[in-house]
Amino acid sequence: MTYKLLVYPILKGISLLPFPVLYRLSNFLYLVLYHLVGYRKKVVRVNLQNSFPDKTDAWRRDVERKFYRHLTDMFLETFKGMSLSKEELLKRMTNNPQEIYDKAFAEGRSSIIVMSHKGNWEWVSMSAQLHAKQKAQCIYKQLKNPFFEKLTQGIRSKYGTILIPMEQTLRVLAGQSGMVTATAFIGDQNPSNGKNAYWTKFLNQDTAFMWGTEKIARKTNQEVWYLQVRKIKRGYYEAHTRLLCSNPAETKEGEITELLVRATEEDIMSQPENWLWSHRRWKYKKPD
Repeated sequence: MTYKLLVYPILKGISLLPFPVLYRLSNFLYLVLYHLVGYRKKVVRVNLQNSFPDKTDAWRRDVERKFYRHLTDMFLETFKGMSLSKEELLKRMTNNPQEIYDKAFAEGRSSIIVMSHKGNWEWVSMSAQLHAKQKAQCIYKQLKNPFFEKLTQGIRSKYGTILIPMEQTLRVLAGQSGMVTATAFIGDQNPSNGKNAYWTKFLNQDTAFMWGTEKIARKTNQEVWYLQVRKIKRGYYEAHTRLLCSNPAETKEGEITELLVRATEEDIMSQPENWLWSHRRWKYKKPD
């Protein structure tokens, strides 16, 4: 109740700000978050150091500062979604090429789309059903706070995108045999533990990845696509979707996951400042 009475009006007010004012607020938040509070600065620096050991300190500090500027932008852009119109969203979150979606829909083929915590994944979720003729749905990890769980659900599903809690993925997809769907997964999520994970080299480090996407792809034999998000400029993003695997049922164990890892790594390298470096991605050590 406290959140609803105190926090919601503030966030709603933020969502009504014109974009120029919103980004002036973001500039202020950047100063607070980066220079005063130092939010997870140690985590970010260790991640950048280990991921780019061959780069100079000056290069890593530049990426670090740009990351925090992007982080505060995206934080406010997420809540801007509460009042963002369909027309404005489509202007600011484009998806090219559209043909891959149209072709799959015309052929009645469902697909699995993998993306990472790069760019503005919240706007990708919001706009998904606006770009796809098939039923657009996103697999997500539920938040512990009920207020913010309900709030983010409302923003993400505002224009028709179906949200599926991670734990229900296989059950829900198994019951959609008569539907043409495009189901988005976040591929760089941490597994619940490192023991039963898929281990590989990612950004110069031993890294654990979840098996879930590959197992579902092989079981359903849905095409696997990778969705790359580029930040064009402040408040404008472009998603590019490409085919990674057309026949998952015929792949070897680990093959699809490795394709996803390499696509994610390539995506991050294209704009490193726009990936979520504050995420404790490497908290597990590879088992002996």
